[in-house]
Amino acid sequence: MENLLKRLQEEAGLSEEQAVKVVTIVKDFMDKEGLEIDWDKFFKGKYGDLREQAKSLFDVISHKAREYSDKIEDKVEDLTIQAKRTARDLSQKASDYLDDEKKK
Repeated sequence: MENLLKRLQEEAGLSEEQAVKVVTIVKDFMDKEGLEIDWDKFFKGKYGDLREQAKSLFDVISHKAREYSDKIEDKVEDLTIQAKRTARDLSQKASDYLDDEKKK
């Protein structure tokens, strides 16, 4: 089953969801035509495994995306703090310079 889905994705350019839908349509068609196919044997329970693997992959990707988002958020916050400090320091130096110039 996994090989069939993989071939549909690679050779026909289908997404995983589309490949699963194609297999479901073919299965329904064959059932309606009265072909006696042992689908449990054909699928070997792998459709459920495939769905679970896809969900697991999505969960991992979502988790990693959140980690990267958090890291970027922290970095932006650090850069903002650093920029504010630099602006404050430059403002203080400019003020000190102007005060020195007034005293001359």
